[in-house]
Formats: sequence, structure tokens, C-alpha cells
Amino acid sequence: MLRVETNPETLVEIAKVVEAQEGPKNVRIFVAGYACSGPSLGLALDDVKEADFSHKQGEINFVMDKELFENLGDIKVEFVGNGYLVQPVEQAEGGCGSCSGCGH
Repeated sequence: MLRVETNPETLVEIAKVVEAQEGPKNVRIFVAGYACSGPSLGLALDDVKEADFSHKQGEINFVMDKELFENLGDIKVEFVGNGYLVQPVEQAEGGCGSCSGCGH
């Protein structure tokens, strides 16, 4: 099952966004694009779908497609000033990958 690693500050910041919006209140983790180090992940408000796993932390319900979860595993979400860092936990622990753009 999906597990999202985060911290209280991030949950507060996400809650502000969720409360300010009408419509779905679930926070979807999705692939926003691809780079040399793998998928670039993003967050969006969305409904829970049949093909999703979900993970609730406090008042925030994170959702992610089961197939995407099977490929990436657990996710780390962190508020970083004016946006969010969203990446697989394994990538967060081991660096960005092996492309020359990030110095690895």
C-alpha cells in the first residue's frame, strides 16, 4: 500500500491549498514529465479512482495510481519555499540518478 513521507509544515501548506479550492479534496501524485533521472512528479487535486491507492496523513488524503506506485514505490513530499518536492523515497535517499545535469 502507498505510504507518503512528509512533515507537519508540508501538511499545513497542502491543507491551505485544499481548503482554498472547490471540488475534489484528494491530493493526487502524478507524473508531470520525464527527465534523464526518471519521472518528474507533481501534485494536483483530484477524485479517488478505482485504480488508486490512497494514504491519509492528518486531514490530507494522498492518492496515486496503483500501476505508478508499483513502478515507483513510496513517495516523499516536502514543501520547499514556493513549491513541493515530490519524489520516490528511494530516489530521495540515493540521489537524483546518473545524468550529467545534476552532477552525479
